[in-house]
Amino acid sequence: MKAISVVFYINVFFTLINLQKAYSQDKLNVMFFGDYYYNAQRDTLSTTLNNAVLNDANNLNGFKYRRVYLTYDHKFDSRFSAKIGFDSDQESNTTNGKFGFFVKDAYLNWDSIFKNASLSFGLLCIPTISTSEKWWGHRFLEKTITDLRKFESTRDMGISLKGSFAKNQFFYTIMLGNNSGSKVEIDRFKSLYGVIGYNPSKSFIFSLSYTYHFMKKSLDLYDTLPPMNWLNKDKSLITFFIGYQKENKFSTGLELFYATQKHDLNTGFGFDDYSSYGATFFVNYAFNEKLSFTGRVDYFEPNNHRLSTHDCRIYALWACNIHVQKSIIISPNLLSEFYEKMSNGTKIKPAITPRITFYWKY
Repeated sequence: MKAISVVFYINVFFTLINLQKAYSQDKLNVMFFGDYYYNAQRDTLSTTLNNAVLNDANNLNGFKYRRVYLTYDHKFDSRFSAKIGFDSDQESNTTNGKFGFFVKDAYLNWDSIFKNASLSFGLLCIPTISTSEKWWGHRFLEKTITDLRKFESTRDMGISLKGSFAKNQFFYTIMLGNNSGSKVEIDRFKSLYGVIGYNPSKSFIFSLSYTYHFMKKSLDLYDTLPPMNWLNKDKSLITFFIGYQKENKFSTGLELFYATQKHDLNTGFGFDDYSSYGATFFVNYAFNEKLSFTGRVDYFEPNNHRLSTHDCRIYALWACNIHVQKSIIISPNLLSEFYEKMSNGTKIKPAITPRITFYWKY
């Protein structure tokens, strides 16, 4: 069955190529990025840490692809268009360990449903990450902080309305989704997504987003007297982003987030709410058309409950991007993660991984 699925995706790929030739307005895009990496330093304790990004084995090294992304855009007319995308990463491998694909995007867009607004239906990119990810502009190096820390799936099946007003300086998106990511819906609980932003010029952007995930309730195991209490397990996430750029020269951004998870922490006496928060700051600077620099630092507090301590994380990325060609980049970069010392005073060595990242698209 796995072999059949691979053949199916190959046939789809070549069918899309033929369609692009038949319809001149259609677009087929391919994107790839991967690395040669070497885990130069890992503490013996790091593989046991929760909420850590770089917690794999010390001295592990090799070539790895992180994304192969195939998209096809079709325009029916001036108002209707559609997109389908197939994605492959090493988390979507088949049962025998071979590379696999899955559907990443599949939606219909109805433009100008009313003035300065469009409606989309299908498997969509959620709006709460789209602004910061676009401004960050270096997905081939790393995900945005809320995606990296797995607070949001980047896609959800649903319906979305987006638009602008006040001479396009203000923009918004609202979306209702399955709360199942790219997976099949299995329950009745949904997610609401919303973004409001201000774009006074090409140089500045401000956005505020909010997500609410309705979750299935669970029984309170500490409530032993019938009828047992049902606990609300809903989750929410609020983010704020501010960005500045000088076109083709410099860009910077700051994103803050605060997430709440209801009755998700087992204290031994009951289930408490807890919150997570963090911030990311990045700078991109182009020396010339061939060479640019990227730096980024993330701060992450996974659980601010009084019973959860000594678990803060600082994640840093530094990169020198060599633009071999407009759509080809080779990027020597360095990843590092720093850990708060343990409650008994034990210090944990930072994780350090140098990489050479290869990126191209066409």
